[in-house]
Amino acid sequence: MRLRWTIALAFIALALLQVAVVVPLALRNLSRLLSAQQEARVDQMMVAVEAETTRLKDGVRTTMDELAQSQALEDVAKDAAKVPPPPHVTTAAATLMRPRNLDVLALLDDEGRTLSSGHLPARLGEPDDPLFQVTKAPARQVSPREVELSSAQGLVQAPAIVTARAVDYGDRRVWAVGGVLLDEGRAKALARLTGARVEVHARDRLVTAAGELPRAPVRRSLAVGEIAEVRLFFSGADLLATRSEVLRAFLALAALGLVLAIVAGFFISRRVTRPVEALTGAARKIAEGTPGVHVEPVSASGELATLITTFNRMTDDLKTATDRLVASERIAAWQEVARRLAHEIKNPLTPIRMSLETLLAASQRGPVDERFMGIFKESAHAVLEEVDRLKRIVDEFSQFARLPRPVLAPLELSELTQQVMSLYAPHDGLTYVVELEPGLRVSGDRDQLTQVLVNLVKNAEEAMAAQGGGTVTVRTSSKGRDAVLEVADSGPGIPAELKPRLFEPYVTSKPQGTGLGLAIALRIAQEHEGVLVAEDANPGARFRLSLPRIL
Repeated sequence: MRLRWTIALAFIALALLQVAVVVPLALRNLSRLLSAQQEARVDQMMVAVEAETTRLKDGVRTTMDELAQSQALEDVAKDAAKVPPPPHVTTAAATLMRPRNLDVLALLDDEGRTLSSGHLPARLGEPDDPLFQVTKAPARQVSPREVELSSAQGLVQAPAIVTARAVDYGDRRVWAVGGVLLDEGRAKALARLTGARVEVHARDRLVTAAGELPRAPVRRSLAVGEIAEVRLFFSGADLLATRSEVLRAFLALAALGLVLAIVAGFFISRRVTRPVEALTGAARKIAEGTPGVHVEPVSASGELATLITTFNRMTDDLKTATDRLVASERIAAWQEVARRLAHEIKNPLTPIRMSLETLLAASQRGPVDERFMGIFKESAHAVLEEVDRLKRIVDEFSQFARLPRPVLAPLELSELTQQVMSLYAPHDGLTYVVELEPGLRVSGDRDQLTQVLVNLVKNAEEAMAAQGGGTVTVRTSSKGRDAVLEVADSGPGIPAELKPRLFEPYVTSKPQGTGLGLAIALRIAQEHEGVLVAEDANPGARFRLSLPRIL
C-alpha cells in the first residue's frame, strides 16, 4: 500500500475511532437523560392518578356523609323498623343511589341482611358479607371491596371502593354501604387524564380497559387494596423519536467529520508523501537500470530535504561506479565469449587440418590410385562434417546473441504443448507420454515457448540415444499461481560435474552439442518472468518450466 494511502487511512481511522468512542458515550448519556425525563413525566402522571384516586375516595366519603344526614335515609330507617317493612323500603337504595352518582348502595340491618340493594335488587333479605365487613372499619374509612353485580352472564364480581354510614332509629340501626365501581367509565377518565392505556385487574383477571396500547410502553401500577390493581401503560414513543432524531444528528455530524478527515488526510498525506514518492520513483528507475536519477526537493523540508540531497549525491556516485563496472563487465563478457567461441571453433579445425595433411601426404606418394580416392572420400566427409559443425556453432551463437524480445499474448499452455507433441511419434526405441491439465492460461510468446519445449524434448531424446531408447514424459499442471511444464526422460541423468553450470553457454556433455540450447531456454524463461530448473528424476532427468498463470 502506498504511503499516501496509509497516512490518509490513518486520518480516517482516527476519525472513525473518535466517532466510535464519542457517539456511543453521548448516546448513552442522552438515553439516560431522556429516560430520566421520561421517568419524571410518568411519576408526575402517577401523582395525578393518585390525586384522582384520592378525589374519588373523598367524593365517596362526602356523598355518603350527605346521604347519612339526609331525611330520606332517616325515613327509610324508620320504615325499615316496621314489620313487615313498607314496599318502598325495598326500592329505597336504588332511589337514593341514582341522584348521588353512586354505583353501589346497599341498606343492611345490624345483622348484615339486605334491606334494599340498588346495584343488586335480587339480594333482598340475604346477607351481604363483603359489604357488611365495611361496617366494622373505622368511621368514614373508604375500603376497596369486590361486589356482586347482575349481568347478562349472571352474577359477576366487580371491584369497588365503598364506605359505610350508620343511621339509628330508636334501638334499630340501619347501615348504608355505598361507593363507586372501578369500571370502564373510571378507566376512560384516567386514560383521558394521563394519555395512557388503563387496565383494571382484579385477582389476575382483566376487568376493564381503556385507551390504546402505546409504542414502547412504560408500565406503572397502583394497588387498590388487596382486591384490584390499576395498570397504566405510558407511551415511550416521544423518547424513541427524540433518541432517533439525536442519533441522526450525531450521525450527520460524524459523517461531516469523516469527510473533513478524509479531505484533510489526503491533503496532508499528499504534501508529506510527495518527496517520499519522488524518492521511491527514482529508486525504482535506478533498480530498472537507469543510474544518475535526481530528485527535486519539492515541498521537502527538514530530514526529507537532507535525505533527498544525500540520495542525489549517492546516485551520482552510483552512476560513476556503474559506468565503470558495466564497461569492465562488457569487456570481460566479450573476452569470455571470444575465448569460448575460439575454443569451439578450434576443435573442428584440428580434424580438418589432419584430414588435409593426410590428403597431402597421400598425393605426394605417387599417382592417384584407388587407395588415395578412399582416403580422399573419408577425409572429405570428415571435413564436411566439421564445417557443418562450425556452421551450427556460428548460427546458434548468432541466435543466442540476437534473441528477440518476446511478444506476449494470452495462450493456453496445454493446447500449445499438445500441438507440439503431436509432431512426435515413437521411433528408434523412443516413446512419448503426454499428460495435460486443461485451462492453464499464460501470457507468452508462442514461438519462443515452442522453441523451449522443442529444445527440452531434443535434449531428452539425445540423452537416451546412447542407451538405445527410452520414454519422454511431457506433463502440464498447475501449482499455486503458476502453470508448470515438465519434460522428463528415462536416460542416464545429469552428470554431477555439470549440474552447477548446466545453463551456462557452451556447457554440454554431448560430442556434437554446442551448449547453447539450455542457455537460450533459460533466457526465454526469464524474459517470460518464469523459472527453468533441472533435477534428477531417478531414473533420468527432469526439466521444469514455471510461468505465471492468468487467473
